[in-house]
Amino acid sequence: MSFLSKLFKNSKGGDRLIFLSVVVLSLFGIVMIGSASVGKAYEYGATWPVTNMIKQGIFVGIGFALMSLITRLFDPKKFSVRFFDIIFTIGLLAMLACRLFEPTSGAYAWIDLGFMTIQPSEIMKIIMILCLSYYFSEVVDSFSVNGKFSSELAREAFYKNKFKYCLQRPFLYIILVLIVGVFVQNDTGSMVIMLGICGAIFLLAQNKYYRNFKMVSIIIVGVGTVLLAVFFLQGYQVSRITTWLQPLSDVQDTSFQIANSLVAFANGDLFGSGFGNSTQKFGWIPVAQSDFIGPIIYEELGVFGLAFIMIPTCIIIYRLLMHSRKTNNTFYSLILVGISTYFFMHLFINLGGVSALIPMTGVPLLLVSSGGTSAIATFIAIGIAQAIIRKSKL
Repeated sequence: MSFLSKLFKNSKGGDRLIFLSVVVLSLFGIVMIGSASVGKAYEYGATWPVTNMIKQGIFVGIGFALMSLITRLFDPKKFSVRFFDIIFTIGLLAMLACRLFEPTSGAYAWIDLGFMTIQPSEIMKIIMILCLSYYFSEVVDSFSVNGKFSSELAREAFYKNKFKYCLQRPFLYIILVLIVGVFVQNDTGSMVIMLGICGAIFLLAQNKYYRNFKMVSIIIVGVGTVLLAVFFLQGYQVSRITTWLQPLSDVQDTSFQIANSLVAFANGDLFGSGFGNSTQKFGWIPVAQSDFIGPIIYEELGVFGLAFIMIPTCIIIYRLLMHSRKTNNTFYSLILVGISTYFFMHLFINLGGVSALIPMTGVPLLLVSSGGTSAIATFIAIGIAQAIIRKSKL
């Protein structure tokens, strides 16, 4: 049996186009991580590119195994409010623990174990998808009124508990994770993605109970964003906005990365300069195999390289949204919406940032940029989605 046949056997019961897209992104990412790492070989040694490829390959292998396992064993029936309270608390404590370690590019977003680093916020995105989907579907649906209340006191207690568990608790989760991410970790990019995921799940929640709260939440988020921008933006965040507005204003300092990223896009032109022929990876774009791998890919492979990122990712997003519309299970539908938003936000914010279309924030291209936690979290998300597709027989 061929290698591809074995891979497709593992996707049995799920969406094979999603599976194929994940395989293409993962393999393409490993190859391009090796190419992008060549630029630092003079500093870290001739084996640096191969080492990075092997490390990413190991993470992809672990992620693939987890995806296959989750696809078969994922069982939403075992979820409960208590379960989500526990995993949310663990995730939040892990994010807080990042403050005990040295920052990277100003962000306290990693736990350094010596042999590897863990980025809890990446796992927290998956936790929040599951948690909010559960609260905005299963929990709110459990508060259904059958008949009349025995007394006015019973009626008040019912709606008080409904507000607590269907609005107060999930929104407390959102607020806590955003506060920790922005003000403790200084990881604005991840929290923008988190907010997008949470917002999409809430706005697409189908229960009529949320109808009047959706517009209010949009207004609160809008006002909160303005207030945050005016009164709470830190120096490095203001610098990123200034750099976005004037990307060539200080090419030796604050706009060094974005300016050289734009040079990479210009060098790539339409068809690219050829695989391995990037000049910007040689010290002009620091850590080129990570958040700025997009410009290196375009410089070397042009629009074809960009297509290897855009097409598989868009297929994943489209197929997840298609399945979310087909399923009659609201919980499943919201999970699929959350995972599709997860992919969209990473794609839009990364490519938008490195091309100066939006202010730059450090987020990876899923399955393409180097990073163990990001790769494993992505495979877990796909495993959950494939399990839902199998169970729903979509």
